[in-house]
Amino acid sequence: MNIGETTLSFLQEDCVREFGEKDGERLFRLAEQEYQRLLCAADYRNSGAVREHLQKKLFPPMAYYKALCAAGYAKEAALDCVRKETRKAAQAKRDEMRGLVQMPFAYSIYRMGVKKHMKKNFPDAGWETEWVCCNGREIHFNLRRCIYWDLARQYGCPELCCVYCENDEIAFSGLLPKIRFERAGTLGGGAACCDFHFIKA
Repeated sequence: MNIGETTLSFLQEDCVREFGEKDGERLFRLAEQEYQRLLCAADYRNSGAVREHLQKKLFPPMAYYKALCAAGYAKEAALDCVRKETRKAAQAKRDEMRGLVQMPFAYSIYRMGVKKHMKKNFPDAGWETEWVCCNGREIHFNLRRCIYWDLARQYGCPELCCVYCENDEIAFSGLLPKIRFERAGTLGGGAACCDFHFIKA
């Protein structure tokens, strides 16, 4: 697998546009090399869902961030560059979410499927999910452990976790106006958990 097959499929083109052909291609090559190193060392914890997250969503931004830092960019500047790319991916997810809210009884449909979705796509191998409520007014669960936060720290870039977390808010904005997403804090931001609230609007 390469970065072009992930949620950052547009990264090479964006690097050239942002940094010019020579520097952009060099940065992208560095990112691709870093991505391949991350894949080679990855522990997928015997989970297809974890593999999917690492290969397509977690490692591509991390590889780009590490490439930028290796090329001499300050951490804050590198984070800004990564943020531009991950926001594009989150906006694509937001557009997918908009399809759900076009349906009648969108909240009820979301509520009926959310626990099954979490179990399948965010399994215990990578996340610890604490269910608080799932009723006709609100879906609320907390993530007490998250592989994005675990691996950001393990690979020496805990500051990158906030970029992953920010994209939830962009993606879930696609559920408006029928479902409102709220959150008080994140593990990456220093909170005890990432709290997820989906409120019937």
